[in-house]
Amino acid sequence: MARIAAAHLTAAAREAVARLLRQDPDLQWNMPVERVADGMARGAIWPDHMAGGKGATAPWHYIDIGLFEGPAHMQARCPNGDCIVARMNRCLADLKQRRGGGVWPEYKELEFLLHFAGDIHQPLHCATNADAGGNCVRVSGFDPLQNLHAVWDVALVRALASHDGPGMLAGMESRFRGRLRDWQNYCSVEKIAAESFWLAKFQVYGKARPRIPVVATFIEVEPRACSTGAPEEVRRVRVDGVRSYGGRSLDVVRMQLYRGGVRLAAMLNAIYGE
Repeated sequence: MARIAAAHLTAAAREAVARLLRQDPDLQWNMPVERVADGMARGAIWPDHMAGGKGATAPWHYIDIGLFEGPAHMQARCPNGDCIVARMNRCLADLKQRRGGGVWPEYKELEFLLHFAGDIHQPLHCATNADAGGNCVRVSGFDPLQNLHAVWDVALVRALASHDGPGMLAGMESRFRGRLRDWQNYCSVEKIAAESFWLAKFQVYGKARPRIPVVATFIEVEPRACSTGAPEEVRRVRVDGVRSYGGRSLDVVRMQLYRGGVRLAAMLNAIYGE
């Protein structure tokens, strides 16, 4: 996604992003501005690989909206501003004012934004069914056996890359050219999260076979506590990944990667593009 965003940056934004990424000793990236896509790709993964682990930043990567609830409950599911919606908005505000957000310098705020733009477009970062965003649901058909969250986080992205091959990015540009302007006008982070929630409801949980029962109460579960926190009726489901997530799912992943990239570029252009 970061590489897609890089292709849609203005010259001024590209220069500003490259300048910030060069300041981060964790990245050890000191390439010319023409290689900014490489730096953005590296910066985007840093929040998942912080020295010492994510710690207090872990809740910033998602928002657990109950599958039975819907986006109207978004504010209630973001206590103390510790969710991806609030933190993305904070990054955007801090970067626009050219300041670090407390303990984080500006270049780290940028890297959080690069990462969050990917997370918020992954549907299972915006929905849960008392299963830690799909982490507690087993899925067969992928090698090795995976959980539902990992399938949509990694396995389907890899399947798309294999399916589309080296021309994947060029193919996206051609396929989605007519929707570019609409996706650049993303309106708000809250709207993106709501959009991802509905994709989770209908394209992820809704396509699962056998069906995953919808849990009608909100239960917060940590991924490492599935065996004790998730309801038994959810834990005992084993989704047939091949039957459930075929070509249509790859279409969803392709769309989310591309529109996430152009939206990220629109955010950065609004901050640095002039």
